[in-house]
Amino acid sequence: MKKNIFSLLMAMAFFGSIPALAQTANSVYIDQIGSNSTIDVTQQGSNNIVGTNTSRTILWGSNQSVTISQVGSSNIAALNVQGANSVVNTIVEGSLNTVTIGCGTGGSGNNASCTDSSITANATGDSNTLSITTGSKSTASITATGDNNTATINTNTSPLVGNTATISAVGDGNTLSISQTGTAGVNGHSGTIDVTGSSNLVAVTQTGTIDTTVNVKSVGSNNNITVTTGN
Repeated sequence: MKKNIFSLLMAMAFFGSIPALAQTANSVYIDQIGSNSTIDVTQQGSNNIVGTNTSRTILWGSNQSVTISQVGSSNIAALNVQGANSVVNTIVEGSLNTVTIGCGTGGSGNNASCTDSSITANATGDSNTLSITTGSKSTASITATGDNNTATINTNTSPLVGNTATISAVGDGNTLSISQTGTAGVNGHSGTIDVTGSSNLVAVTQTGTIDTTVNVKSVGSNNNITVTTGN
């Protein structure tokens, strides 16, 4: 097994000459190649970042277990997962969050290089935005608790075998969305959005062929729910 792990940890500190910067910068860039990896990144505060569109955290390989926790401040974690049977879990507690996870995005075919994986994005408070694109036969789940949410799970593979998608939120900005396309059949599609309150606007789109279950639960605030299925 070929395995190559590159991890760059940036901590901006100028030997005491600018002590304030030491309190504001943490960044982690990981380029990992190989299977059966266990990756656990923990950041406490302040300007957390793990990977961005220009410095992407790319995880290549099967059977990976990835847990990324960012506790406070500016957050942002952008992940690109390539492989099969991986479990990816991002945990954020507060501040200006933004989590983007592409499962197989950029791989050959229609996200074909990320299969049978489980992708989860969590946030608890502040500006949120969470967004997941899953690959073939993979599951996704988003949980947000408060502030300016926007969730979005998008699955774009064919066939959508064993597909489900779950979004939950409790309060504030909401927007939410599940979109699943491709050809379903024999236990593809599923859906589920669960909202409790605030400005809501739920939209679920699941297209054919057959196999579709949408379960939207909403309790209060300025709702506006659109559900579209196929065939």
